[in-house]
Formats: sequence, structure tokens, C-alpha cells
Amino acid sequence: MKNALLAFATIGTIGLYVLFNTRSVGLCEFDCGDWINKTQDNLLFFPVILFFSFLTYFMHSMVFNTWWKFARIAIPIIFIISILINLKVHHGPSGGFLNMDNMFDIPALMLMYSIFIVGSFLQIYRGYLQK
Repeated sequence: MKNALLAFATIGTIGLYVLFNTRSVGLCEFDCGDWINKTQDNLLFFPVILFFSFLTYFMHSMVFNTWWKFARIAIPIIFIISILINLKVHHGPSGGFLNMDNMFDIPALMLMYSIFIVGSFLQIYRGYLQK
């Protein structure tokens, strides 16, 4: 499982890098449209996954398993919520109260990423203590 997760996170991070540099590598000669920005925003979570999978890769398998019990639930939830936020499915056509719908998207994503980061460190520490 360690290898598969590390490969998944590496491929996602490389995809994110390519999307952020589409003009410099020649993939978008003129304009790629709005889809590329939405895709970039959805892939921002991959470097975080890569960091923690690389961090736990060389540790004892019990540490990885303790972290993985947390991450296998948190990663899909955060990824699905990120997609929904970035697609703006939850926004009404009027823009909400005083057009403030967009003001809550970035803090919501930051909160989710922060919970994942803190939870991951706690689970890794817990696994390290159990070892």
C-alpha cells in the first residue's frame, strides 16, 4: 500500500506541476479556459498527500498503518469536498448574501487541509508511540 499511495501522490503532484506550467511547456498556446483553473484547484491536495506518504514511507509499518487508517477516510472526503467547492455547485445564482459565497471557499479549504495536516501529525506520533 505504501508504494501505491506514493505513486498516486507523485503522479498527482506531477499533474499539478504540469497544469500550473501549461503555458511554459507549450500545452496552452492561447487560452485553456476556466477548466484548467478548476483542475489546478482540485489537485492542490496532492503535494500534501505526497509529503505525508513520503514521511511515513521509511518509518515502521505500524506508523504507516496508524496514519493510513486516518488518511484513507480523510483523503476522499477532502478531495470530494474540494471538487464540490471548486465547481461552485453550492453557490446560488445570485451569489448569496451580499455576494459573499466565494469568501468562504478558501477558508473552508484551508480548514480542511489544516485538519488533515494536524490529524496526520497526531496519527504519526501516535503510531510512533505504539511502536
